[in-house]
Amino acid sequence: MSDERFQVLIIGSGPAGFAAAEAAYAAGARSIAVAEASGTLGGECPNWGCLPTKSLLSSVEALIKARQDGEVGLLCPKPGVDFGSLMRRERDIVKSVTGGQRLEKELAGMGVRLLPGHAKFVAPDAVEIAGVRYEADHFVIASGSVNVVPPIPGLVEAGYLDVPGILKLEKSPRSLAIIGGGPVGVEFAQIFAPLGTAVTIIEAASHILPREDEEIASVIENSFRDQGATVLTSAKVLSVYREGEERVVEVSDASGEVINLRVEHILLAAGKRPLLDQLNLDAAGVALDDRGHLVLNEYLQTTNSRVYAAGDAAGRMMYTSVAHREGQAAAMNAVKGNSVIVNLSVMPRGTYCHPEVGSVGLTEAEARAAHFDVAVGRAPYAALSKSLTSGDQQGLIKIVADKGTGEILGGHIVGQSAAELVHEIALAMYAGLTVSDLANMIHAFPTYAEGIALAASNVS
Repeated sequence: MSDERFQVLIIGSGPAGFAAAEAAYAAGARSIAVAEASGTLGGECPNWGCLPTKSLLSSVEALIKARQDGEVGLLCPKPGVDFGSLMRRERDIVKSVTGGQRLEKELAGMGVRLLPGHAKFVAPDAVEIAGVRYEADHFVIASGSVNVVPPIPGLVEAGYLDVPGILKLEKSPRSLAIIGGGPVGVEFAQIFAPLGTAVTIIEAASHILPREDEEIASVIENSFRDQGATVLTSAKVLSVYREGEERVVEVSDASGEVINLRVEHILLAAGKRPLLDQLNLDAAGVALDDRGHLVLNEYLQTTNSRVYAAGDAAGRMMYTSVAHREGQAAAMNAVKGNSVIVNLSVMPRGTYCHPEVGSVGLTEAEARAAHFDVAVGRAPYAALSKSLTSGDQQGLIKIVADKGTGEILGGHIVGQSAAELVHEIALAMYAGLTVSDLANMIHAFPTYAEGIALAASNVS
């Protein structure tokens, strides 16, 4: 027998889990529980992900602007950096969101029971948490993700930083090797390179930000090199070892030459995988596929009809915005019956480097691989009056479309406010508009958004 039975029991309190609790309550459930193993509510994004990194990136962006003061006719003293102040500001912002029992109070306000501890299934309708058995009509797995640790000889022994670890540094490192050139690696490179750290990005793919359009990624690679960072693509880390206070990273570069990098710290940013290991899914009759991901139907339901999944644990797209939407959908389907499908075909995303990246839909290479009759339109920021007045002329807007139908297949922007601008293209895709619709819509002058109309009119 269980201590208690709930209508919905949610495993994890990150964006997916919190959204699931809110949605379950809104759908009429009044017996809801959230299990949280870490002791900290909110999950990765507000505690050691999106929020702290964007705080630090905002500070670094101000530093970069201050160093360019002469370009806009200003004379400012040479800007300095107080690393301790940067980190205190970041921590204060995190506390403003997750501190003071704010999230605990929100759950309590909905009558949600908080169950501290690891949850593991002991039956198709029951979990055990801190030695106590709890049953539920339905479960939502929102347990998040964990870093992928590649099998690099010596890496674990030499020691490396993960994201929570690098956020605990008390001083900016002299040198930093970042294994992985995806969004996490790129954003931390952008944080530390302007602070004077000798940064090296090591990426196995042919370009950094490998999910992005190659033309867009090349602008970011050049920007990092201009900032003094080293970018190694088509590169493989062969081994890591420690010599005194330094780590030596043995890397095979694109030409096959072996390079020994001596660095103070290593940041591991090689990707993430769903965190499912401790859930004892076999006891629940929940199946995994060949990749170790949950087998889900279109309603985010597992092979056990009582159990749903959302967010990073679902393993579809690991973004906070996706986690929030999937958490809502999973809870609604659990409480009301399967009716909500989360369509990820139009999923805008941003990478907050300098310049910024915003993307949605297929890259040019993906569209060609899918055998579309591809047409491309481009508009450089330098062609926009807004960029002349602002001084931000580094950038490109690129639209990928089907030549015959005018269907917008993807939009890719690198430049000031790119992650904001791309939402216009995303909305056009969501609404089924064509490139002609974008080209013909009047845009305010002078704006960066004019570049979207210009790129659309240039599609050929």
